[in-house]
Amino acid sequence: MPDEATDNGFPSAEEVDVDALFAALKDEIRRSGADPGAGSEPDDRRAARAEAERLWPVSADRPLRLRPGFRGGLGTPVKAVLRKLQRWYVEPLAYDQRSFNAAALRLVDDLERRVAMLEAELARLRSADPR
Repeated sequence: MPDEATDNGFPSAEEVDVDALFAALKDEIRRSGADPGAGSEPDDRRAARAEAERLWPVSADRPLRLRPGFRGGLGTPVKAVLRKLQRWYVEPLAYDQRSFNAAALRLVDDLERRVAMLEAELARLRSADPR
């Protein structure tokens, strides 16, 4: 009688290198951008910063997607009117979110500048240490 664990199409536990599989999965997640905080390379930081710059201006206005047919012809003007009516309710929240995002980006820039300054000072002190 064949072993059910190996007969189902999956390799047995002895045939799988779990460490290699885990490393490959982590690398794939890092490259996909799904784990933005994990990258510590300068290119990863630049990409994350570019994404933050692109996404920080939150707004209540979004373009309407036109649906084909009768429902699209009837629904699009109704949606446009409803969006204008709802803007007074949503826009203060979007304004607060934009303010927070801008402040957070300024703080991150300041922290990055301070870390770079401390790293340079540490490198200078290490090079001057005669030990």
